Amino acid sequence: MKCSSDVIVIGGGPSGSFCALNMAKTGIDVAVFEEHGEIGFPCHCAGHLSINGLKNLGLYPLPKGIVENTFRGIKIYSPKGLELSIRFTSPITCVVNRALFDKHISHLAEEAGARYFLGSRVEALIVEGKYVRGVVARGKGEVLEFFGKVIVNAEGTAYKILRQAGLSPPSRDSFVYCVNAEVENVENIEPNIVEVFLGNAYAPGFYAWLIPKGEGKAKVGLGVKTGNPRAFLQKLMHKHSVASKKLGRAAILQENFHPIPLDGPIKKTYSDGFLAVGDAASQIKPTTGGGVIFGLNCARIAAEVVAEA
Repeated sequence: MKCSSDVIVIGGGPSGSFCALNMAKTGIDVAVFEEHGEIGFPCHCAGHLSINGLKNLGLYPLPKGIVENTFRGIKIYSPKGLELSIRFTSPITCVVNRALFDKHISHLAEEAGARYFLGSRVEALIVEGKYVRGVVARGKGEVLEFFGKVIVNAEGTAYKILRQAGLSPPSRDSFVYCVNAEVENVENIEPNIVEVFLGNAYAPGFYAWLIPKGEGKAKVGLGVKTGNPRAFLQKLMHKHSVASKKLGRAAILQENFHPIPLDGPIKKTYSDGFLAVGDAASQIKPTTGGGVIFGLNCARIAAEVVAEA
């Protein structure tokens, strides 16, 4: 089966959907292919975001239920347990329910006219000469050839499609491997303060975090350059001189795992008829590993470039 649209977006995460939204607003016919059957799953990060960053993108305030908590400051603990506390008079960051956040942006894109193909995995690019003309997608028992004037790749950190376009992904040596857990029965925390734990004994090559949600619940996680992130999380919760007093009796409700490249953006994000955005282009802050706000800004710029092409 053959179909077409002006632009094809690979991936229905925040960057892909926000790019689709901004293109659809200009009247561009956009088709979004998402390999999973539901937007927002599986979850890939803690969802701790800058409020000003969201405001600058026109995304804040968010609809009721998406924001789980807001924060007025941060505590950073050194490897020896020394504390640095930074506080503000008003909230500067928030933590969102990532599934609801992702769904919200996709709904905005659909309302603007973008079409979503859920449960449809893009398996290959259609290339004529050196020009990317479309994609081959598989879903719901059929193989679909879909053609477009521009292909926007927001596949995340798989980099399968990026390589097919002749572009180079970040070095695997730059990756940290993260675990993020939803926990309950958290104790001895300030409800509007994020906590960060440094030190190779608990998060080799990166850091650990504790993000309160309220009512004794929190998001807790860390990243590691080497080793098993789940094992290090257990060590943090039960052995760390500070964190164990907060998390020693906590119960893990669910957890997810994801890699983060810390090389910064790839050197080249485009080829003929093809453009990469978000995690697919490693548009991630190498300091904190945060990629949502960075990716959304790059997605908006990508949409402007496509509209002008």
